[in-house]
Amino acid sequence: MTTAPADHIFVHPLHLAGRGNPGFGPDLVTHFGWRVPSSGDGDILLTSPDAQAHLTWRPGPARWEVTAPSPHWPRARWSAVFDDRAPAEITSSFLYALAHALEHEPQEVLYAPSGHDAALGVLRQGGWTSGQRDGHEVLLAPDRLAVLTRPLGTDDAPTVLTGTGEQGTWTVQFGDRTPALLLQAAAATLLRPAVRHVDEVPAAHRGRLSAQPVAQGTAHRALVSPRRLAGPGTGADLLPEASALWHRTRPGRLDSSCGRARIETPPGGGVRVSAGPDGPGQRLAWTAEFTGAVPPEIASAWLDSLTDSLAADIDLGTGASFGPGPGASIGDALRPLTSAGWNVHTDDADLHLVAPDGHTTARITHGLLTPATTTDRALAHTAHWGASVDCAGAPGHRWRAAVSSLTPLHLVGALAVAVTDPAPVPRRLDRIPAQYRAVLRAEAAERPLSQAARATLARTAVRPAARPAVVSTAPAAGPTPASRLPGR
Repeated sequence: MTTAPADHIFVHPLHLAGRGNPGFGPDLVTHFGWRVPSSGDGDILLTSPDAQAHLTWRPGPARWEVTAPSPHWPRARWSAVFDDRAPAEITSSFLYALAHALEHEPQEVLYAPSGHDAALGVLRQGGWTSGQRDGHEVLLAPDRLAVLTRPLGTDDAPTVLTGTGEQGTWTVQFGDRTPALLLQAAAATLLRPAVRHVDEVPAAHRGRLSAQPVAQGTAHRALVSPRRLAGPGTGADLLPEASALWHRTRPGRLDSSCGRARIETPPGGGVRVSAGPDGPGQRLAWTAEFTGAVPPEIASAWLDSLTDSLAADIDLGTGASFGPGPGASIGDALRPLTSAGWNVHTDDADLHLVAPDGHTTARITHGLLTPATTTDRALAHTAHWGASVDCAGAPGHRWRAAVSSLTPLHLVGALAVAVTDPAPVPRRLDRIPAQYRAVLRAEAAERPLSQAARATLARTAVRPAARPAVVSTAPAAGPTPASRLPGR
């Protein structure tokens, strides 16, 4: 869903929003290439392109099952079960994160160790309260109408998310080996508002929900922020201009004048970078990749930082662009995110960060790999085994930017700066998913003028308005009280 009619509203909290529209099946086929299995197995509805993951529908009781069978890696098998009465956004977010990771970083969901700390950390920092009961760790939603329970002292029992439905309750079960990346995606979804038609809001919850109308943009083209949710833009060429530093060695590829860095556009779109002290592709080289849906302003800003770093090294005879180097810590690199209010927590392997709006996450593998690693210790570490930023939400707007191990930490920091840059970017409002409207700010963009029109304005001394009109992304009178929802 890209735009929402005027009879759609944002409702919060999501766990009381009702079932919604489970449109993830067609989205998996259209955006991620999932297909009906050729084996004729009537239980499996869809499989991923490499058959590494399955989506199954079970009619009694009605539920969706997601599995990663991993026939060659039995210890990596995992599953998750979603009650069909649960808000569809939870299932959608889990499936989209799985499909996206299978395409760009399959080891994160096929062979990664399980981990619940990421999901638990997201909910704790979202206001859920933690405690223990009957041998379980329990997280309660602020309204006490949803709960996540994790068994203590065992590694082979599921983690269960339960919420209050319009009639009875709904449940979601995550197997003991469900990857942390997917648990975090599901947990972050619970912190966002849901988009619902006014008639879809459960009658039993109308007095417990806050609501506001989905903003209807009055400008065809606008300046929107934050840019990480603005979408892929117009498909402009992201490669830097050919110069004394960058030489176009073939279509879609630039090599640095020193021969130690390369930028290219892969067939599927986006940008790929490789650099190292002995040149791209060599043993000590590092890589960076931006998928095709990355907002081009983010990729361009990072490539500008890379260009500046390379130019300084060539001029000074240094090598800061080609290896991790001493000095900076992981915390230094991530400070633009933490300063912008991103929630941060850690587990034994990774630091996890979630944007305040819940739509974008970042992960950096700190390399300590020791039990009970604290966030402060991980942030103070100077080594890392790779970093990534992922934007969730609508499938066509999902994107990923990732750098490998050995990437200099100042370039990891440059990625964090590019992602959090507050400057607005031009976009068509009707192409921005409705679920982003609750956190986007938009201002009407001035209409671009031809050279002749600009000359006419100059001759007649006519000037456009000094300040663009504001397209509100929130109702003028504040959120609609739940008591005033239709049906009250």
